[in-house]
Amino acid sequence: MAEHMDIQIYFEPEKPLDSEGDDIRLITIVPIAPDVPKTGPIECFLSEYCLNDEHFTPAYRRYLDDTAASGVSDDPERRLHRHTSGHALGNWIQISRFGDQVEPNEPECRYEWGDYLALSYTWGDPSNLREIAVNGQPLLVTENLEACLRVLRSKKYTQHGWRFWIDAICINQKDIVERAGQVKRMREIYTRAWTPIIWIGEEENGSREALDLIVTLASEYASRDGVEKLTSRLHRNAEYFGVGRWRALNNIVCRRYWRRLWILQEIALGRYTTPVLCGEKTLCWGQFARAFGVLKKTDEVINIYITNELKEASLPFDPVIWTNLGTVQEIQFHQDSHLSDKRIHTFRLINVSRSVLSTDPRDKVYGLLSLMDESIAALIKPDYTDSVENVYRSFALATVRATGSLDVIRHCLPTKGSDSPSWVPSLATEPTGDAFTLRDDSFTTSGLSSASISTMSTSNLLSCRGFIADRIDGLGCMWSRNWDSGSVLQTQSTLDPYGTFEAAQEAIWKSMVACHARPTEYLEADYGSLLATPALAKADLPEQTPLKDLVASFVFDWCVQYLAGDAEFRIGGRRLKDYWWKEVLPEHIDVVHLRDALMQRDRINLSRRLITTNMGYVGMAPERVERGDAVAVLFGCSMPIVLRQSMNGESGDFRWRVIGDCYLHGIMNGEAMKWGRVAQDLILC
Repeated sequence: MAEHMDIQIYFEPEKPLDSEGDDIRLITIVPIAPDVPKTGPIECFLSEYCLNDEHFTPAYRRYLDDTAASGVSDDPERRLHRHTSGHALGNWIQISRFGDQVEPNEPECRYEWGDYLALSYTWGDPSNLREIAVNGQPLLVTENLEACLRVLRSKKYTQHGWRFWIDAICINQKDIVERAGQVKRMREIYTRAWTPIIWIGEEENGSREALDLIVTLASEYASRDGVEKLTSRLHRNAEYFGVGRWRALNNIVCRRYWRRLWILQEIALGRYTTPVLCGEKTLCWGQFARAFGVLKKTDEVINIYITNELKEASLPFDPVIWTNLGTVQEIQFHQDSHLSDKRIHTFRLINVSRSVLSTDPRDKVYGLLSLMDESIAALIKPDYTDSVENVYRSFALATVRATGSLDVIRHCLPTKGSDSPSWVPSLATEPTGDAFTLRDDSFTTSGLSSASISTMSTSNLLSCRGFIADRIDGLGCMWSRNWDSGSVLQTQSTLDPYGTFEAAQEAIWKSMVACHARPTEYLEADYGSLLATPALAKADLPEQTPLKDLVASFVFDWCVQYLAGDAEFRIGGRRLKDYWWKEVLPEHIDVVHLRDALMQRDRINLSRRLITTNMGYVGMAPERVERGDAVAVLFGCSMPIVLRQSMNGESGDFRWRVIGDCYLHGIMNGEAMKWGRVAQDLILC
């Protein structure tokens, strides 16, 4: 679904759609005639169609009843998924996976009236409009949509009568009630579509060469050792893929399409083979996901080769490339979860929603409904007359009540221009930090407890059960100050709860990555080689080897700088540099593991710093924490929460502001629940 905006619509439906009914509007694009130039006027017809199962064709009914067909389950509930694009449909739907040009293999239509595809696109510049005809009446659409319709009308599936769902045309954008009702139906519309179809824009700025490079990266470099192979080849020959290819790829990755909020659900509800159109060229979504994943795993391609080609063309580097790569990675995760019927973690959606754009800030919640756990979505009714603050507050309470988890508080990070309570996540703007993990079930700090909450007399207060486990003591160097050692607040406590040097050493490197592996899995590999980076930086390594290439990378240098800034920071009575590896044998270093560890450290340490506590524990917390802040265990929350005490001037009651979540090695798996601390009602403001 594209962004909402005020635009004069000359064609308005005769009656509004029933949000509780089975009907939707679809358009039929009139194919271009052989004697009509490509620039000829675009004509469409808009009608209502019913998605009720009663309208399935006899052939499709037989397919649904065939339990021997591919992807069919004997479970009636799962068999209902077979008419959706997001699940296996045997031989009914096929799209070629790879190749220079992807064309859908058209099956028979599933409905008596035909079938449809759901378009995913961005509206584009609202001031740049073009006129098309719908049911013989003029309708203004944006230039980007008009260009898309012009390409679609020449496609075989359009010529064979396939219909399209396009929000700008199929929803009456002037009717706020209809718009809210259709937002609630996005999951149904996109999953019942034969497939979503993605339009990222017209061919421009070398896009055809960029798409060729995407095919190459996806097919040859997406394996576990693909990044090492790619960087090694580029170190030997920076023009291995040709001159200007990286700049062209940068232009594709930085397109506005990737920053749209609505693509999170539109693509996630599709499949690996969902067609992606760039002008007349078509690839499949899986190729983009794999190629973007390769770029996400390496900093060299972006910081060296893309940056250099931009400089040569006197063009600025746009850091949005990092955001867009992360967005695509998250979409693929959600698509995989959808295809395998796994529950999608709402808290991952919160993270990624903050980095994408929506015209209406309420859509930061409403635009995620199709991907949320159904128990949460059922408690949220889209209402565009409600205030943004109340929409976010209602969302926070809905997640707690539906899941029994307080993990939503982990995402309550400070945002510019937000007056919401500290326990309500503001999604409208990007926060100054990021939640530690992209999963809500990785740790069990509060054991198997469930959230126990109550709202107070004022809607800005929330009472929850828990206890104060510890207080913050020392603060390490800060990313925002380039890891300057002057930003360190030295540890006062000399306590060591870990017992041995080796255990404390492990606590340090696990804190550096929040005990997680790239991109989301619980850490199983040994990332202890992070503490070997200062020694590796000084080692005489053979040229043109994967380890030498990694040591020369930015992400390696950033780790060395980070450790240097905290070299004198004391943990368990010792300096951090006392825990570094003194000697290292290159043959004992797993380059892939070290690269993954460096990338994870870089992500975790963004806007965070090492901390120690009064009890001697070491961990990682947001930069904004202060000495004396409380580390709380809140019932139903998977990670410790840093709270700052404040006093109500009227009643004298103590209240707490949420500062953020933290990783504290040694209490992440419920250990503090056994300390015998007395639970209390903590009032969050």
